[in-house]
Amino acid sequence: MASMGSIAPPVVSLRDLLARTLAMRREACARYRRLAAEPAVRAAPGIARAFSKLAVLEAEQAARIERDLPDLDVGTILAEQVAWFDVVRDGASSGPVSLEDALETARFNERGMRAIFEHVAATSPNEEVRMRALGFALSETRHLAAIEEMVEAAQQGGTP
Repeated sequence: MASMGSIAPPVVSLRDLLARTLAMRREACARYRRLAAEPAVRAAPGIARAFSKLAVLEAEQAARIERDLPDLDVGTILAEQVAWFDVVRDGASSGPVSLEDALETARFNERGMRAIFEHVAATSPNEEVRMRALGFALSETRHLAAIEEMVEAAQQGGTP
């Protein structure tokens, strides 16, 4: 993760929040598709299906955001500056991904995205931005719950 240091993070408008969220959703969708295709994950069909489902959920969220972007008020600015870190772990690796690594990567990603949205919801003076951020945080909480269920199932059944 990047360090905030002495460099001020950018001020984020509602349009920028949604554009960045759209990019995160697209990337998460692609990563979940890649994780579902990993040999260790495919060996656990229930978990592979869950990653595929998460990919679909992310794609659906991205489609909703894309529909909203043209009609947003571009003048809405957050008074609180928000740092946007690279919260998504790099899914590319030189070798095969273990089931445990895939699940931990997914947990890390969802927690990181949820933390960003919770911060925006807690600090924005704009009600529309707060409501959108809360909705996104709730979505990440649901995704995290699904991942936690996968982790529990993997632990009970053992990892392949």
